[in-house]
Amino acid sequence: MAKLAVYLATFAFILFVAHASITTVTVDEENPWGRPKRTESGCQEQIRRVDHLQACQKYLDEEQCSGSRCRYNRRWNLDSCCQQLEMLDNQCRCPGLRQAAMKQMQKGEMEREEMQDMYEAAERIMSKCDMPPRRCDFASRHRI
Repeated sequence: MAKLAVYLATFAFILFVAHASITTVTVDEENPWGRPKRTESGCQEQIRRVDHLQACQKYLDEEQCSGSRCRYNRRWNLDSCCQQLEMLDNQCRCPGLRQAAMKQMQKGEMEREEMQDMYEAAERIMSKCDMPPRRCDFASRHRI
């Protein structure tokens, strides 16, 4: 009887180990190489790492400025903005620019036309930086 208990315990242990070592592999047909997909939270993390595109915010501010309010070097800010955008995945660049425009709008009171101009200026940055995507299309979704 003791031998039977030992055999059953051994058998149960072997089944447990065999079950624990079975691996199921599934292949995502849309992502066969298993690269991590970029999600909105993944973009948020990238945007945070590049200081919320601070240089792009300054560039957008310069695009809207007039007279003595202009205090930044526009070309330097565009170059810095492009460098920050280059650190983001392609699919995160437009959401990042959208956030940069929104942050600039939150800093001060803007009229509707100024807000629309801000979105349009943000849309054009990608073509000025000469990187994909060539244009962000979010101004039309934010018609004021």
